[in-house]
Amino acid sequence: MTRILSLIILSALLLTQQINGEPVKDPTTSTLRQKIEDVKTRHGVKFVYDSSLLLDIPYRGKKLDGLPLDKSLAELFRNTGLRWEKNGDYVIIMPAKKYTLSGYVTEPDGETVINATVLDITSGAGTLTNEHGFFSLTLPEGHHSVSFSSIGNSDRVEDIMLSGNKTLSVVLSPGNELEEVVVTADLNSPLHTTQTGKISLTAKDLNREYALLSSPDVVKTLQTLSGVAAGTEITSGLYVHGGDNDQNLFMLDGTPLYQVNHLGGLFSSFNTDVIKNIDFYKSGFPARYGGRLSSVVDVRTKDGNMNEYHGSFSVGLLDGRLQIEGPIARNRTSFNIGLRRTWLDLITIPAFAIYNKNQKGENTDIRYAFHDFNAKVTHIFSPRSRADISFFSGNDTFRAKDTYEDLYQYRQDEYSKINLQWGNMTAAMNWKYQFSPKLYSVFTAIYTYNKSRQGYIDNYNTYTLDSTIIGITHVENHSRSTINDFGARMELDYRLNQTHHIRTGANYLMHFFKPQSFAQNNFSGNGTDMDTTARNIHHTMRGHELSVYAEDNIALGERWRVNAGIHCTLFNIPDKTYGTLEPRLAVRYQASDRVTLKASYTKMSQYMHQLSNSYLNLPTDYWVPSTAKIAPSRSQQYAAGVYLMLPRNIRLSAEGFYKTMENLIEYDGGNSLTPPFENWDSRIRRGRGRAYGMEIEGGYGNERLSISGSYTLSWNERNFPGFHSGWYPDKFDNRHKLNINLSYKITNRIDAYAAWSFHSGNRMTVPQQITLAPTIPVPGGAGHEYYELSEQNYIWVYEKPNNISLAAYHRLDLGINFRRTTKKGNERIWNISVYNAYCRMNPFTAKIVVMPNGTYRGKATAIFPILPSFSYTYKF
Repeated sequence: MTRILSLIILSALLLTQQINGEPVKDPTTSTLRQKIEDVKTRHGVKFVYDSSLLLDIPYRGKKLDGLPLDKSLAELFRNTGLRWEKNGDYVIIMPAKKYTLSGYVTEPDGETVINATVLDITSGAGTLTNEHGFFSLTLPEGHHSVSFSSIGNSDRVEDIMLSGNKTLSVVLSPGNELEEVVVTADLNSPLHTTQTGKISLTAKDLNREYALLSSPDVVKTLQTLSGVAAGTEITSGLYVHGGDNDQNLFMLDGTPLYQVNHLGGLFSSFNTDVIKNIDFYKSGFPARYGGRLSSVVDVRTKDGNMNEYHGSFSVGLLDGRLQIEGPIARNRTSFNIGLRRTWLDLITIPAFAIYNKNQKGENTDIRYAFHDFNAKVTHIFSPRSRADISFFSGNDTFRAKDTYEDLYQYRQDEYSKINLQWGNMTAAMNWKYQFSPKLYSVFTAIYTYNKSRQGYIDNYNTYTLDSTIIGITHVENHSRSTINDFGARMELDYRLNQTHHIRTGANYLMHFFKPQSFAQNNFSGNGTDMDTTARNIHHTMRGHELSVYAEDNIALGERWRVNAGIHCTLFNIPDKTYGTLEPRLAVRYQASDRVTLKASYTKMSQYMHQLSNSYLNLPTDYWVPSTAKIAPSRSQQYAAGVYLMLPRNIRLSAEGFYKTMENLIEYDGGNSLTPPFENWDSRIRRGRGRAYGMEIEGGYGNERLSISGSYTLSWNERNFPGFHSGWYPDKFDNRHKLNINLSYKITNRIDAYAAWSFHSGNRMTVPQQITLAPTIPVPGGAGHEYYELSEQNYIWVYEKPNNISLAAYHRLDLGINFRRTTKKGNERIWNISVYNAYCRMNPFTAKIVVMPNGTYRGKATAIFPILPSFSYTYKF
């Protein structure tokens, strides 16, 4: 892999001249110092300046021949960061005074724009708006033409005369550019960012023409990216660069989320109608993030329209969505509310009512529902001060009840109930204040609540025909797991100048864990003489997590940029305090306007562990902190890549990565679906992991057509000495992964989408050999009598875990949108989607079966055929 990546980088350097169409540097170009000597000779003046001034830079201005002295001087020092004053025969050269242009970039409705490009056309200096839409750009005194742009919006150019610090609010109008078209002026493109492995997504990327069951999904969109494995089909698993599903940091408006799935992973907890932007990192993590090993998913929601009331209503196959936004006080205060709910329970209630009419003495009732509720209020106190309050609630409820009555010699009543609930609730208060044109701050208070509850009741009563109780048997079990987090955070964003962008801050979280509270109430008897068993167990754990960070995005000349930082964490639990220093480094070399090389190193630590007996993200899973016996998990990752912008808007990139993981845990909770908590740290196997590979991505787009594709070649391995000696493949070691996406705008009212996915099959463990166990003397026999063991006592011999790969996974998804605008300007969208269009029956589970002739064969089971769906959306 290293050799391949080296060849790619070398080839990119050799092709730089051809891609640009011009040399990187013209050796015949005059320097500023040489031009100063020409003016000195031509006009007979003397120049006075500090010897530390940088004058040996290329001169890129117009020819000075024939110009008078004042015009020659004005042209000579234009865009150099220098100013001049004439005093008789002397020309004094001094550094130009510099001032800061700062403010917010918004859309017409007042919504701030994240990752918008702010570029001074005059000098070439530029920056990006941060996650709050704020920018700060320090420029020399004088006239400047500043361009403001964002993919999906029309560019805006402002002519600005800087004679002091200036605050500016810029409004970008929606444009017709395709989201997939990447232009070299986009400073958020991989060509210009410093970090490796960063991908930014907007609402348009999420609300595509295709969606499973017509419900757009954040996690399923991320699953299509290179370097990401999806795990089990249809579920919302996320296995990034060989990591596990619990190693991803999900943040909603800066608040961590522990549970991000509905219906066993069929849907994720993010309502795409309220999302503004997602920054996804799979390597090159900035120092401001910490707490997980494998990825960061930073989700930011919309503030709400400051001027008008708008909204949307969507009806899908299994769920419905409603979103409303508007001003509370015009141009001062706004709100944004989003609600999503499934109506599976509205379908199952009448369905089982009809079913139960035909059943004698037996009734079944099954109900399932989930909801997501988002609310946000934003208030602008002044151009320098604003605040917002956001709230999120996501909840799943599953209930099943079965009753049975039998009349024979006795009357027997039996009923059983199952009740499952799980979900999150979060709240955050943010105050954003601009201390100076260069210093921006955010102060945040957060609260996170995660819950998981399971209840089971089985009751069996026997009566005589005259209703006299003969026997009662009652079994009742309840289990509950919760996390309560209270925290505060401070962030400082300081733009010292064009060569230093400093970010620093601190974060404190107080964790209250109740991993498993268990209550049991069992009794049996005849009503008068009862045998009762009651048991209550409560487990409580506390943890304190304090982290501080500092990072600096440094420009070293015109071509080099470095992001260097440190993330420091203290984690305290009873009897133990852990401390970590996590260095972060990312380096970018701009080989030309169209070729960029990057490399990064990151160290991450994780103090939270998820205990699970399955890969299906069930509510029976629960989180525990590191303890005095269980150390935090740690990872180190190296990444490097080359990024090219070819002619005709063709983009191409190749990244390689190598990642090691230490102190990984695997939990052995037996065959119980609910893992027992008692002595959980003695049921842990500890080991290591490593993953490495390379990713190639490319794309092309114009006004109607967009094509993108990615290929991943990777290895993912584990080493748990207590389980197996040596390295073995991980369950989701998918060696090859290929994704191809195509969207086409047929007319202004019809657009279509197609996506083809392929990856090597997941892995499973099967025996290499089967032998008969030795015979054993019969106890109490004469010593020479034997019996042979039954067929169940064959010895299954395994070479290593996950020793075979299932059949390759592939499928084609299709979607089409039909749009119509009403007379009032509202939009209607009809969507038809097809999941697995050619009905590929991909393996979901597999097992070894014994054939009639005594041979053994593997048998795979598929459960997801072609799935058509539809939705209707009305935007008002």
